[in-house]
Amino acid sequence: MKKVFIYISAIVVVVVVLIVAFVMTLASPRYGIVKGKIYDELSGDAVRGVRLVLDERSTVIYQISRYELTKIPPAEHTLQVSSPAGWISFSKTFKVRAGENEVDIPLKGDKIPDLTGIICFTESEKEGITVEIRYVDSERIGMTEFPRLPIKINVTLRERVGREEPYEKGEKLFEGEVKDLWDSGEYLAKNKGFLPWDEVAVKFEDRKYAILDVKVTLEQGDFEDTIGDVKLFFE
Repeated sequence: MKKVFIYISAIVVVVVVLIVAFVMTLASPRYGIVKGKIYDELSGDAVRGVRLVLDERSTVIYQISRYELTKIPPAEHTLQVSSPAGWISFSKTFKVRAGENEVDIPLKGDKIPDLTGIICFTESEKEGITVEIRYVDSERIGMTEFPRLPIKINVTLRERVGREEPYEKGEKLFEGEVKDLWDSGEYLAKNKGFLPWDEVAVKFEDRKYAILDVKVTLEQGDFEDTIGDVKLFFE
């Protein structure tokens, strides 16, 4: 009787183990989820209007910075990324495992499409003069979606002579390259330049104005603008 009991107990244990293994197999994910961020390589900003294709299934990312593709069979897959104008498209091959797979997509900026010129404005503040740079297309419309690119900003600041236009350029107050900044929160003027007051010999109490010549250098060319109402003081 004792041997029968042991035999039956062993059978019960094996059956329980098999049931547990079967349940765990059913509970474990059989497919993979591929998800991640889509962003500009230099600025970290979301890139909108990207098309992703994986397993002949596609999705378009508009106003969000993340993507998610579900029910992907575990195996090696190639993700095709078609970028909007201004960024370089690319593809990435990787192994998808069951469960979640985090694959971020940094997009490299190529150029600012249809760029024909710049329009600049300045803001005189306590720390210095901020130069706002707006890119305009062939229809003279300001651009709102463009990549961050390597850029040089050179300016020449001269005292403004005269009370009415056309103003004359007086004493040179500064000439050279200024620091470039990127403001993700801006709608048009994401690119900015900054000229600190300690590099400009001015007396704020004189409340004078200046003329600023701006030259922006990108790989796709040089673009210039002149601002005639730069405050040499701050309020």
